[in-house]
Amino acid sequence: MSEVTSDNVSVLVVDDNPLITNILKSLLSSEGYKVFVSENGDEALNTLGKKTVDLIICDVMMPQMDGYELHEKIRKNAELSHIPFVFLTALGDSDEISKGHEVGADDYVVKPFDPRELLALVKGKVTRSRHLKSLSEERYDSYRKKVIHTLSHEFRTPLVAINTGTELLIDQSSKLDVDKAHGVLEAIRRGGQRLEKLVNDFMILQQIEAGIARRLFDNRKTKRLVGEFLGDYLESRSSWFEREKFTVTLEDRTNGARFEVYEAQLCDIFDRLIGNSIKFKLTDQTIELLAYTAEGEIMIEVRDRGMGMDVQRIKEAIDVFGQLDRDKLEQQGGGLGLAIASRFAAIHGGRVEFELRPGGGTVVTVVLPNCPAHS
Repeated sequence: MSEVTSDNVSVLVVDDNPLITNILKSLLSSEGYKVFVSENGDEALNTLGKKTVDLIICDVMMPQMDGYELHEKIRKNAELSHIPFVFLTALGDSDEISKGHEVGADDYVVKPFDPRELLALVKGKVTRSRHLKSLSEERYDSYRKKVIHTLSHEFRTPLVAINTGTELLIDQSSKLDVDKAHGVLEAIRRGGQRLEKLVNDFMILQQIEAGIARRLFDNRKTKRLVGEFLGDYLESRSSWFEREKFTVTLEDRTNGARFEVYEAQLCDIFDRLIGNSIKFKLTDQTIELLAYTAEGEIMIEVRDRGMGMDVQRIKEAIDVFGQLDRDKLEQQGGGLGLAIASRFAAIHGGRVEFELRPGGGTVVTVVLPNCPAHS
């Protein structure tokens, strides 16, 4: 991690004591930092709305809005939550220091402070913050490149089907009999459906990355009996299984256990896992759901007898744009299914695990927290 210089680094000092703000401003300015001063929390929020700030140094005890309330408001603001936040507190105030650690403060400066220690702390916090920002930008750039790559490749096949089919209907309409025309229209429809699914998956992933999916879970989660939820899910998807000529069975060993779920997201997880079993089917068209509890967790296994998946390939599939056996199977889609399922499970406080079945097939286990009986 490379160090940063004080050039173009801004520090916001929030304190209602002019003596402290003057000392801090003089000290930091002498080292080349740009310093903004606010006398209270409301003024600080106003400054943050107008200025770019790399570090906040804030007194704990202030009128109107104390340091803790300001810290909470900043952490709830997606555009400000990344800024390192350092509390100022009186010497020996151990209760305040403990409370600051509990709310997630980045550090503490005890008054009266040693100027050298303060400058070292500021430099260290800004260096780390810039490093994390750089990593975030690299991750975003990698994500953007993957999106562009996936769009350029995955859109091509369905678009070719749509464009070719449309041109054929326009140019050869008088020469096509009803069956051939119907076949061309069916190919166009499938291409449109593939495009729609790909776009929908990208939109879901964007919601996950932006934190929208997390907020939906927090606002809409409900407590459900595991067996009851799975039974309702299978009933709601019965026409799909019948159309695909698949049998999906359920064995519930949870003994009335409950979990906290946002039903739309959890149903989406099972749609994707079962959909993969259907997509990669070989011979036995039976999928088994087995639900049980283990070490305080809900375990829901999705078992199939399909082609099976290599563990490393599964990891690649969970990486945002991996796709299983693309060249071999020529399956359409951006490979987002397992990535989305894994992220929805994480939002629920759980995870998705994979293992190969002896003799072929895959066991995918959705692991979720078990709600205590008294909750």
